[in-house]
Amino acid sequence: MMSSAQSDPAILESAYRTVTPSYGSHGDTGMDVIGLVVFLGVMLLLLPLVPLFLALVVITKTIRAVQSALQGESNQR
Repeated sequence: MMSSAQSDPAILESAYRTVTPSYGSHGDTGMDVIGLVVFLGVMLLLLPLVPLFLALVVITKTIRAVQSALQGESNQR
């Protein structure tokens, strides 16, 4: 009869020896800086598109306002 400890695959029975040192957690400041630089670069490239986006929003809102005003006039007749 086997005990439950021997049949449980989650229990480590023997440890492996290695020549590499164990990993200690440390901050990722270098990767944070790279990510920030990439983000700022993308924002700098997208900055010229902001006026086009705003113009598109204003045009869309104007068209919708005119359409709703025209629909309101046709409903009153």
